[in-house]
Amino acid sequence: MVEKKKSKSSNTSVAESQSSDDKFALIIMNFVIDAFYSVFFIVLAYMAFWIIVVLSVLGFIVRAVGSEQPDDLKGFTKRLTFFISECLNFSSNNIKDKPFPFGKFPD
Repeated sequence: MVEKKKSKSSNTSVAESQSSDDKFALIIMNFVIDAFYSVFFIVLAYMAFWIIVVLSVLGFIVRAVGSEQPDDLKGFTKRLTFFISECLNFSSNNIKDKPFPFGKFPD
């Protein structure tokens, strides 16, 4: 059997191509993860929107009966609107911090 000697230049080109392939795979993986989080927070914002609609109707019913809308209800709807804003800002890449399930709920 005859062993072929490999030159060092061919080894470096193989290592460079593997390194660039790894970088490309990492970029693709980060893109997929960011896309998943964006869709996830858009769905959360959509669900929070419908919760606000229900709470608004409830607030109108309470006011129609003649009593004042509770401060807790006002505060929660205000915090929920900030949450929707954070979700949409994250999904549109305006902010990098992840909203509520991964961060703090707005005050």
